[in-house]
Amino acid sequence: MDRRIDAAVAFAFVLFGLFMIFEAMTIKQGMMRDPIGPRAAFFVCGGIMAGGGLILIVRSVLAWREAAGNLMPSEGVADEEGYTASARQAFLLIAACFAYMLAFGPLGYILATPLFLVAAMAILGERHWGRAIVIAVLFTAIFYFVFAHALGVRLPIGPLTGPFRALGWVNL
Repeated sequence: MDRRIDAAVAFAFVLFGLFMIFEAMTIKQGMMRDPIGPRAAFFVCGGIMAGGGLILIVRSVLAWREAAGNLMPSEGVADEEGYTASARQAFLLIAACFAYMLAFGPLGYILATPLFLVAAMAILGERHWGRAIVIAVLFTAIFYFVFAHALGVRLPIGPLTGPFRALGWVNL
């Protein structure tokens, strides 16, 4: 089976990793500098994505050279019946991540996160909408209270800032 789509997906991850690294360079250091700084996590994540993609591309090219007719040999195990993996799924999930990134500021964490999680579960084949919605809402609520209240991380609330402030759930 021709597996060139795998190399294309790996190339997309290389590009996204490089994009993440270049965007991290635009983050301002601030007045109080620390040894790690606000950019470190993005450099690490971008480097892992770009490096992992490059490794997969090199493996694909080496496998093509060994195989006759530029066809990738089969590897791994077959997809589970009814739950096939595809490049379409991968690209849709990447698109959903970009949509989440764009929606995070205007909609805030509380609205953007469950929408993203339901979309991601739908892309990955979740058939029970009720279960997906419950999981997304619970995940969002639990992680909001852990990060915003227990750890003191300021998360954007978006259009729900007023009601959350009235309830005492946000201090801005």
